Amino acid sequence: MKMVAHRYTVVIGLGGMLVALATLITAEAAPIAYNVQANPNYGFGPRVRVQPNDVVSGDRIVGRDPDPFIRGEILRHYNNGW
Repeated sequence: MKMVAHRYTVVIGLGGMLVALATLITAEAAPIAYNVQANPNYGFGPRVRVQPNDVVSGDRIVGRDPDPFIRGEILRHYNNGW
């Protein structure tokens, strides 16, 4: 009987650890970057959460567009200094 109780304790402990780990993984914060569009002359602005359609170079949001091709063009032009 003692062995069965110990086994259940281990299983419950492992289950609790898995739930805690899953919570940590899913609660991971979204990346934050400087919104360069707010202050383009100085290359920085307020720190905001990165959205799926944002164009990010380093830690700066340099543009936003729903079309992946256009996002690539924005990034290419930004990195070339156009």
